[in-house]
Amino acid sequence: MGKLLGYRESGITPVGTYASPGRFFGDHGEGWGGTPVKDPREAIAHVDKSKVFPGMKVLILEVTGDHAAMLEMNDNGEFQIVELPQRARELQLWIRENRETSQLSVLYVGGAGGSLRSGITNFPLALTKAVHEGKVILSVGGVRAFVLPGAGINFIVDVAKMPWRPFNWVPSPAVVAPIEFTMLKKVYFELGGHQRELVLLDDLLKQRESKTDAS
Repeated sequence: MGKLLGYRESGITPVGTYASPGRFFGDHGEGWGGTPVKDPREAIAHVDKSKVFPGMKVLILEVTGDHAAMLEMNDNGEFQIVELPQRARELQLWIRENRETSQLSVLYVGGAGGSLRSGITNFPLALTKAVHEGKVILSVGGVRAFVLPGAGINFIVDVAKMPWRPFNWVPSPAVVAPIEFTMLKKVYFELGGHQRELVLLDDLLKQRESKTDAS
């Protein structure tokens, strides 16, 4: 790209692995940008003396904008750290304000088995159908899940939106996920739900409070 814009080669080779003209990948480390570079002068691996000149300036800038330094070549052919110009500082700030935080996507993929469904209704297949029709909302740890369109009740849910440590484990081995089915009482009756097991939310909260006080 630089050649197309009329720029000439600087004569400076940065540290890292060559990828393509003007592009290098740094090694892993604890320094700037996750590389071994801890002093901005260490970012330069090699200098072609025939192409550089005294007074030449090089901006060393971390991709996140957290660190920036201006280097200037002295009369001895060595780069020294000089004061960062205001325009370079403004560029650093702009990069820092427009960066995106590195974040993982953690998805839990699971399914609701027959024993779980029969614990809700006498007609497990009716529950499955109602979930796919949108009459029943499936959530995991309070987070609405995406239900896969195939048979059964299989889903994907965003773990990052759940409360801290929502899962449990049993020796089977198996993961125990907090699955919830939310529906109107009318729909619950239509599905053949266990009506005698219904408990008001206020009563559940009171039971939890009493258990908390007892502990």
